[in-house]
Amino acid sequence: MLSAERNGYTREQVLSAIHAERNSRNVRFRYDLFDKDGRFKRSLSSVVSGQIDFSAFSTIKRTAKFKVREYWVPEFIVPTTTEINYISDRIQPFMEIRMDDGGWVDFPLGVFLLSSPKRIDENDIIYREIEAYDGLIILDEDKFTSRYFVNAGVKYTDAVETILRSAGITNISIEDKADTLTTAREFKIGTSKLEAVSELLQAINYTSLWVDAYGYFRAEPYVSPVDRKADYHYVDDELSIIYNGMEEELDLFEVANSWVLVESNPEKTPKVASRINNDPNSPISTVNVGRTIVDFREIQDVSSQASLDAMADRIKFEASQVFGKLKFSTALVPFHEYMDVIRVRYTPLGIDDTFSETDWSMKLEAGGEMVHEARKVVSI
Repeated sequence: MLSAERNGYTREQVLSAIHAERNSRNVRFRYDLFDKDGRFKRSLSSVVSGQIDFSAFSTIKRTAKFKVREYWVPEFIVPTTTEINYISDRIQPFMEIRMDDGGWVDFPLGVFLLSSPKRIDENDIIYREIEAYDGLIILDEDKFTSRYFVNAGVKYTDAVETILRSAGITNISIEDKADTLTTAREFKIGTSKLEAVSELLQAINYTSLWVDAYGYFRAEPYVSPVDRKADYHYVDDELSIIYNGMEEELDLFEVANSWVLVESNPEKTPKVASRINNDPNSPISTVNVGRTIVDFREIQDVSSQASLDAMADRIKFEASQVFGKLKFSTALVPFHEYMDVIRVRYTPLGIDDTFSETDWSMKLEAGGEMVHEARKVVSI
């Protein structure tokens, strides 16, 4: 989650403006344009609407849609020079919030590559509707054109950074780890660099690679939401920004209660990690379901038995979250990122728990709605 403290204002002052504690909310949006090398070109005047979606479990986690007005000269049948190079430019939207003293704070909402612009005519004005994606699209589309090797003895985090740099990525924030490959690793021709990076990060039980609101590629050791403090609280009090209509889903169908992970690399001594949920207080445990539902997975590479054990614990925890899902809407909140931990209290449904946010979506307009999807943080 982005820090709410910025532009010389404290977190408390910014949250006061977001929750309209003293004055009504006043927000606006800015769209900055950058070239492919990250050099600022200008703030756009032609973007008429936008929407941003974030999904922690998707291949490309942060996506956007922009509607852009074109400029035309009537006597010509082609447009004048546009503000945007749709092939290589990037757009970084900002949400700006007016503070109680009249100043403004701004929050970046992501850096997006542009794709598939569709031109439409509306009342004699030409618009482009643009699908846009965060920087993970670079790694997803860039594939190895020859067999790619990572030698034994190389640190996993160094191997990840090398692949990122080979794709032209320089904004990197990967937390260093000493674990090294015990055997060489090969990726076949046609493997996407994103797939390779994901497998290397999985081997050391890191988070997925994701791109933050500033355009930095990030990954760090996985920490269970149980062991993290809530980044933000949504409470239905007198300053609540929660809209009515929260949904809670309790889906227990075919949720595993036993997990077996096996490292399947023939060049290494086999490693196995198994976990079972037999907690009588858990509705999906073997005790309460009356049967064992096994989730079996083969892992090609893992850095150590400790990493495999931690991976098994992580999969067990995430599977147990499935039965407690929440969907709700709020006023726009501009500092959510990847898998934030939030506290939600909503009296009509009797909800007062901690959740990890997996998805969010926001319409970039004054009075716009933000939709959140989260999973309950459970102790098992």
